[in-house]
Amino acid sequence: MGSPKRGGTVGALLAAMVTVVAALPGIAGAQVFSPARSLTTTAAGYQEPQVSALGSDVHVAWVDAATGGGDVYYRRSTDGGASFGPVRNLSGGGVTSEEEAHDVRVLALGERVYVTWVEGGLRFRSSDDRGVTFGPVLELTSHPQGGLRLAASGDDVYMGWYRTAEDEVGDVLFVRSPVAGHVFADVDVLSENRRYGGVELAARGDNVYVLWDDGGSNDGADLFFRRSTDAGVTFGPIQRLTQTDGESGEQELAVLGNSVYVVWSECAFPTCEVRLRRSTDAGATFGPDVKVSQSPARAFSPRVAVRDSRVFVSWVGQTQDVYESDVYLSMSLDGGVTFAAPVNVSHSAADSRDARLVPAGAGVRLVWTEGYNGERDVYTRATLGFGLTLGAAENLSRTAGDSGEASIATSRCGTQAHVVWLEWAESGNSVRYRRASLPFSSLYCALLPEAR
Repeated sequence: MGSPKRGGTVGALLAAMVTVVAALPGIAGAQVFSPARSLTTTAAGYQEPQVSALGSDVHVAWVDAATGGGDVYYRRSTDGGASFGPVRNLSGGGVTSEEEAHDVRVLALGERVYVTWVEGGLRFRSSDDRGVTFGPVLELTSHPQGGLRLAASGDDVYMGWYRTAEDEVGDVLFVRSPVAGHVFADVDVLSENRRYGGVELAARGDNVYVLWDDGGSNDGADLFFRRSTDAGVTFGPIQRLTQTDGESGEQELAVLGNSVYVVWSECAFPTCEVRLRRSTDAGATFGPDVKVSQSPARAFSPRVAVRDSRVFVSWVGQTQDVYESDVYLSMSLDGGVTFAAPVNVSHSAADSRDARLVPAGAGVRLVWTEGYNGERDVYTRATLGFGLTLGAAENLSRTAGDSGEASIATSRCGTQAHVVWLEWAESGNSVRYRRASLPFSSLYCALLPEAR
């Protein structure tokens, strides 16, 4: 790991791949986005749009908070986002009418589509035919939940979340379905000592990874990790990934093969750093933490994406005594051992936050919100080729209203990008969608098969 021989081999391979990909039409410029379209049909209080894409299918779910307590709505496209089918209400008027739906999540895997949300308790629906029809609403719990996460691998579906029993007391919970979301096992408690916090979840093969902090129960939050190697039936012991006097939080997981990456923000007033730890044995052990952010003084909201031996990490950076933030991006060529000097992605005099990071083309794409409450826009920017060279930034929303809460997904090995966001305006709120494509997706799939 990181030896001169291996580094030279990786460098030569990347150089060869750059030569091949650079010859493709369109790679020298950013993907071209389609015009924005509204996916909603009435001027209501929409919130929390989420998008998942696989092949030519695009699935979008959101909450309409104007219909009583709020319902979960869904639309799908089977032609890569060129057109969408009708709007469907998946929560059926509300299982618990006095409760408002929130924390909606959508995930496509093969022929199956999974949608889960919180509505008084944990709710779930699944489709076995790419979203043509959905099974009944399953009421998995009857208690208020928070921080819901959804993952799947093969026929197995997993959800992780936290539940608070009283102030500073709660649990990190987990549930699995071994039969594509038709029947679920009992809910398991993964934390100990009634300590809880934000949850992250990932799955690959029979391995399931759960990461959380104890910020809900502890002023000096730390990170904790557990893994299962039998599709969530049992879990190994808790691993404590941080133990500092500061606050560890805003964590995220990424998995590629047997490598598991954890990024987080480590804060000790008045500074915050983005740090990373990597496991090369499927989460059995983790190497030392690596400082990723170099500037500015406060680095928070990290995101991570892994492409072959390249690890991309983004964060929001803020200098001391200045409110406005920018979005930064760094890259490692040796699997997360060392990182290059960061580049400023947003580079704006306005405030840039809420960044998302996904694989795209041969590199990555970011979306973020830029501006101030009431006059924000959704921006995007992608890397060109295999390094940190950036294409032009593009304003996706371009309206006089307020835009935010963007969600992004990619498909066809990173050659298609799908972005949804909320648009607030005096004429009414809406969920907006735009897509972009690169040609020769089969070649990208051959060069970067993990992005499939």
